[in-house]
Amino acid sequence: MMVIHTVIEALTAGDKPVVVAVDDVHLLDDLSVVVIQQLVQRGLARVVLTVRSTEPAPDTITTLWKDGFLNRIDLDPLRENDTERLLSQALAGPVAPATAAELWNLTRGNVLFLRHLVCQERDAGRLVSDVGTWRWSGEPVVSPTLAKLITGQLGSLTDDTAEVLDYLAVGEPIDGTVLEILTSPHAVKEVHSRGLIDMTSDNGDIAVRLSHPLYGEVRRSTGNLLQLRRLRGRLATALSTRADPAPAALLRRALLRLESDLPPDLGLYLAATATALRLHDALLALRFADAGHISDSGFQGAMLHYWVLNYVGRAQDAFTLLEALDQNTLTIEEQRRLSVMRVGTLCWSLGDPERAMQELAIAKVAPYNHKSSELAAFEALLESVQGRPDHAIAAGNVVFQAAPSDMAFVLTSCALVIAHGYSGNAAKVFPLTERASALVATSSDASALEYGIVYFHIEAMFIAGYLQDAEQVMTRFVEYAANTPGTVGLFVSLLHSYVDLSRGRLSAALEVLNRVDREFRTTTYDRSAVVSCRVYLILALSHRGDGKRAAELVRDLDTLNPYGFLRSACTLAKAWAAAAQEMIAEAIRLARKAAAIAADRGHFGQELLCLQAASQFGDRTTAHRLNELTGLVDGPRVHAVALHANGLTSVNGEKLAEASLRYEEIGDIVAATDASAQAGTLFREQQHHGSALTAIERARTLAGTHRGLNTPALRHAVETTPLTRRQREIVALVSQGFTNKEIAERLGVSIRTVEGHRYHARLR
Repeated sequence: MMVIHTVIEALTAGDKPVVVAVDDVHLLDDLSVVVIQQLVQRGLARVVLTVRSTEPAPDTITTLWKDGFLNRIDLDPLRENDTERLLSQALAGPVAPATAAELWNLTRGNVLFLRHLVCQERDAGRLVSDVGTWRWSGEPVVSPTLAKLITGQLGSLTDDTAEVLDYLAVGEPIDGTVLEILTSPHAVKEVHSRGLIDMTSDNGDIAVRLSHPLYGEVRRSTGNLLQLRRLRGRLATALSTRADPAPAALLRRALLRLESDLPPDLGLYLAATATALRLHDALLALRFADAGHISDSGFQGAMLHYWVLNYVGRAQDAFTLLEALDQNTLTIEEQRRLSVMRVGTLCWSLGDPERAMQELAIAKVAPYNHKSSELAAFEALLESVQGRPDHAIAAGNVVFQAAPSDMAFVLTSCALVIAHGYSGNAAKVFPLTERASALVATSSDASALEYGIVYFHIEAMFIAGYLQDAEQVMTRFVEYAANTPGTVGLFVSLLHSYVDLSRGRLSAALEVLNRVDREFRTTTYDRSAVVSCRVYLILALSHRGDGKRAAELVRDLDTLNPYGFLRSACTLAKAWAAAAQEMIAEAIRLARKAAAIAADRGHFGQELLCLQAASQFGDRTTAHRLNELTGLVDGPRVHAVALHANGLTSVNGEKLAEASLRYEEIGDIVAATDASAQAGTLFREQQHHGSALTAIERARTLAGTHRGLNTPALRHAVETTPLTRRQREIVALVSQGFTNKEIAERLGVSIRTVEGHRYHARLR
């Protein structure tokens, strides 16, 4: 008792309040428990105790909270949204939702595990701040410290109980009956009673999993590698005797065999490659394809390997594989398919449509390609890609009349969706995409075109002004493809950012576009997607007012783009970059040039977008042509743009205000902001101050709702002392570090003129 008294005296000496905290109170010895009891019952100190829910607390401690001396608080693991908030606070910045979800899935809300994992991954350079947002890349590596913590929670294990955990570590979930056959019922019961595994019922079967994901990570990282390979082999053999047609079951069995001590199974790897490809998991498909050397198994295996290489961005390797095939060993049908694959790779993956046309011309005269519907379909697609919609539509109609194969139908549909969408005939796009989307779901070859069908469908709806419908299509596609690895995941991200950009959500769009643009530089799956990403990034930066970076990205845009159908869009991106630098006259000139390129190709829908941009820059000469386009282009956008242009031409603020409402109705927030800002500027010039304030405040509100919007029209409207167009151009260039001489050369004026404008701008 003297020892207890001495400890209590030492803890409570002095006049200040005392707080005693004890972690893992279940580890205390009996004398220490008595000390805690005395401190609590005599009110000598505030006491905070922790005990693991899986451990029994000493009876004395249990009595304290039951008798009301202590309050018991049960702490549940963090929920997913709580984890994201905690991470954002701890890292002092936003965390990408996918990263927060991955960290939560791995730690399941255990704060101790989360802290160690975050510190470890940040120190290793895998958890990094990317454009202000924290992202995690790579596979988790369990550090010795974290492994020691988790091993301590697992407690002592016998050989039998360890084997149960190891089977689950390499192959969870496992059916309970299978697990008991592979190990023993007693061992399974033991680890379950200790809370190390969970059992759930699924249609009468019992699925067994480890109770925490990191248990598996530790057992795999610290276990005997040869033993783990043997366990995978035994589990794969056991599963092969059980009929389960689900794709996930096939992939799981193939992956177990791949990582086991069993000999390769070519038939299984072929089926697994095709299944993984159909599920858009190209990286997993590549593992099966490479391990099984499936390209050596015949033409079908080579085609599977070709698509896998394409999906992971190794287009040159894919084309080399095609060139290595011995045509003398191929059937006529296989030779036809090989011709189609060569043309397609040149056109999209390698970004050489001219060479693709040459390859197509050679292939068409080959005897085995007589009446090939796939080559005819590619002819229509190449016409679309080169910006010849009339030729594409004529060629596509011929293909449709000849009872095409599924692949030919999808190729032709893609060609016509591009042609009709860019021409402004959105009504003709919808029936094509519906059937084509149904076909790609059942074909490994055609599935590679699914992204293109969805992307050009959304683009056609955007051009027409059906932005809400476009977002719905995007959302449905993203729901099942957003988390796929490899290039498909990049395309899905690009699709998402395109919709965000179209709806004026600049921050969200830029966050994705910056990352995708960097990653696309290392892949060669689809050059058109690379070009489109760059165009969208320039537009997003320009809409935010970042003219300097937009101008940097514009420099190599023409070199990057080999496609005729994207030339107008690239020129329009240059116009927006000029506008962001307050070079309004140049922006209008480029927007008109982009419109002329589009009109010359019959891309009246794209012409509409270019003339809309010119109107947003303040061009008052577009009304006549836009009135003509109302009879050529489908959808509500053309009427909003025509109203906008007529308001500028007639100097009518009311029409501009109405155009702003029309733009907002279709979902084009950037245009709605600009039209309202222009209305406010015009009302102010006409001394209608009340209307001016209303219109400008509306523009501010629209821009504020979608953070980061900063266009020339908006900047002009909110200026307290408005500058002339030339003064704004010069001030913008000065702010970017240009000298008077450089500005004079850039604008084609004298240095004295530049100096005069700078002087008058300062006076204001």
